[in-house]
Amino acid sequence: MPAATANNQHSLVISLISHTNVGKTTLARTLLRRDIGTVADLAHVTIVPEAHELISCEAGTAFLWDTPGFGSDLGKLVKRLRSEKNPIGWVLHQVWDRVSDKSLYCSQEAIRHIAERSDIVIYLVDASQNPSDLPYIATELEVIKWIGKPVLVFLNQTGPPEPGRELQRLLAWKQHLAPLPFVRHVSVLDAFTRSWTQEHLILAYAGEALGGIKSHLANELTQAWIARNLAIFEQSVTTLARFAEASLTDTEALPVAGFWTKMQQWVMPGKKDPELEKIQKALYGRLEEYTTAAVNQLIRLYSIDGASAAALAKRTKENFLVKHNIDEPLVAIIGGAAGGLLAGIAADALAGGMTLGGGALAGMLLGGSATFALAKGYNLAQTGKHRVRWTEAHFLDQLKTIIMLYLAVSHFGRGQGVWHDPKYSPAHWEKIVGEVITQDEHTWRKLWRQGGLTPPPTQLRESLQRPLHDALLRIFTRLYPDSAAIFR
Repeated sequence: MPAATANNQHSLVISLISHTNVGKTTLARTLLRRDIGTVADLAHVTIVPEAHELISCEAGTAFLWDTPGFGSDLGKLVKRLRSEKNPIGWVLHQVWDRVSDKSLYCSQEAIRHIAERSDIVIYLVDASQNPSDLPYIATELEVIKWIGKPVLVFLNQTGPPEPGRELQRLLAWKQHLAPLPFVRHVSVLDAFTRSWTQEHLILAYAGEALGGIKSHLANELTQAWIARNLAIFEQSVTTLARFAEASLTDTEALPVAGFWTKMQQWVMPGKKDPELEKIQKALYGRLEEYTTAAVNQLIRLYSIDGASAAALAKRTKENFLVKHNIDEPLVAIIGGAAGGLLAGIAADALAGGMTLGGGALAGMLLGGSATFALAKGYNLAQTGKHRVRWTEAHFLDQLKTIIMLYLAVSHFGRGQGVWHDPKYSPAHWEKIVGEVITQDEHTWRKLWRQGGLTPPPTQLRESLQRPLHDALLRIFTRLYPDSAAIFR
């Protein structure tokens, strides 16, 4: 493995610096996808620089240095750096500070280390604050200028995804840093909520800021980063396709004896039926199982610790209501062989079985309007098979929900710690996911008809992967237009 030094043509050394407690180690864990250092809501948690391999390719290796944060000794630090060539200043640093002011000594060592070993510097700033309201920014920028390396500035601690607010903060920081020629790029990279489609931009921007062989190395490493993340993306698509296949092919048997009697009971208000409740419980139980299995697989793919602890809401008959406003009398359905089935159940007949649509699966992972907003009842079609399945509408809402869960997992930076199920869903995510699924509704309906009671073709999962891949591609392109090129 090449040494993590700037003078090695096979290594790209990136130093991560910031004011103390802004989240350097948290971001480093997210980018490295493994735990390093100590994360705590305290100042000066990192006291010595630490090098970690970020990504490798045939051309070389990128290293990420996590460094001690700037603290309250900034004024002294600047004075020491200004007097570094003065013998007295050297003595103060090597003798006095080493013994009497460990924090100041470590800061000086870190800055000298960055200047000697780094190719490029990432300066992480607190996006929750306006730069003009942070008195330490000017002094820290003077220290960074002294280092003499090109600088990429990234905004951290942006809070929950909110495009308008994020853009406003980004523009404020760009304007504040515009007069500084050593600052080559300013953008957002939140340790908690970044998307994997943004991560490679660190290396891409480094390639633009550096020249010669280092620029070429940064570009090669960028492609390696993209390739690795795209491989995980494709595995995620397979996981979602497996979930969709389970939804499409899940059925429950109805009792043959007394079927028409039971159908009359189900379409009449106030009638409880133990068989219906048993069917409901079985279907919801399996839905919970394959939803949780899909989320846990995604968590593993994105190198996050923990597992989904979510459970579906209490299963009640009220969440599985029968549709009462049937458009034709029950006798018309029974005699439908002569007159044709109701328009509302024609698709069910084509699918070769009865269909079952649920009410709201309240509390399912995302909360609010992102819970399952499912069809308020179910339609029956006599096919001689005596089975029920999820309706098309139910399937489409399951699809939207599992995509929302995928987005939540893929944005969950490892720096947050152990996975916790989301309590909200960003409104713009919901809007985009809903629009993309609606645009492809014809495709999803066609796939829905392939499921159900008829033994599914062996290609069903493969048939699901392409539209899921394309849907996610369009979702990411709309969320992060600058990252669209990685999917080409």
